[in-house]
Amino acid sequence: MKGKWIGSLLAMALLLSCSRPPAPPEPGPAPGPAKGPEKKTYLIGVSYQNLAFPYVAALQKAAQNEAQRQGVKLIETDAMNDTSKDLENVERLLGQKIDCLAFEAASLDASVASLEAANRAGVPVVQFNGKANGGEFVTFVGSNQIESGDLLGAWLADFFKKSGKPSLRGVYLRGVAGQVTDIARNDGFKRRLQKEGIADKIELVEQHADYDRGRGQSVTESILSMDKNYDFIIANNDDMILGALQAVAQFNLAGNIALVGVDGLPETLAAIKAGQIAATVFQDPEGQGAGGVSACVRHLNGETQPQEIIIPFKLVTPENVDGFIEIANRVYVK
Repeated sequence: MKGKWIGSLLAMALLLSCSRPPAPPEPGPAPGPAKGPEKKTYLIGVSYQNLAFPYVAALQKAAQNEAQRQGVKLIETDAMNDTSKDLENVERLLGQKIDCLAFEAASLDASVASLEAANRAGVPVVQFNGKANGGEFVTFVGSNQIESGDLLGAWLADFFKKSGKPSLRGVYLRGVAGQVTDIARNDGFKRRLQKEGIADKIELVEQHADYDRGRGQSVTESILSMDKNYDFIIANNDDMILGALQAVAQFNLAGNIALVGVDGLPETLAAIKAGQIAATVFQDPEGQGAGGVSACVRHLNGETQPQEIIIPFKLVTPENVDGFIEIANRVYVK
């Protein structure tokens, strides 16, 4: 009887232990917020045409400012206006696994090889400022260089009408022979003279001065040493017209010859304000340099863009120069 009683107690204890809920687990660390995928820092390769040109140096500063604002990393190269170096630089950028190539063509035709190299590597290309004649690209961010020449021609047509003379004589300083921008500006300039019906009333002494200030000065000195009877000097960039300004001063012709350039360098704008240079055609380095970087970012973020994003040129004269000085001071390297 006693054994049965002990057995009953053991059975009841076993039943109670089986029905008891399990002990709660030991508390662990509190869970943190759920983590999504980390945002990638885009790596953008930038190929510049020639950083020795002040305008291209301003493009670079604008691109760097935009990269910092967007939180992307740049790898930058300088083709030094050499199309073989242009291709070499692009191939090196592609070897560093860039996400996008921001490309400023040095040549209409020869720079196509650089675009095709990026196309073969599957790297998207955004062209800015200088545009090559072939290859596949996402968009072109820049100005229509023909328009800058057109504005030079428009200024000259107005100058001709105000002069009251039956014809004018002038010096036309060209950039680098065969270079994309120089060809376009020359085309726009000559077409505008034809359109205005004054091409046969304008006598031009035309010479390349390589976009260089020293060359602009020496070429102008050589021309003026043979004949000082000129009404104007037009140059395809501001560096050359600033060189020409020095030559004109040396020959004591200041005020007798009107000078006009392209770009809107701070020195040119100051000379316009001082009455030493008649005008320049302003090219916007912020719109083009920053625009090239931001177009790469938009494409990498999956945004659709137009084939061209055009930044207009503007004629700068003494009447409107102050507003352009403010823009130039932000991006031109001091």
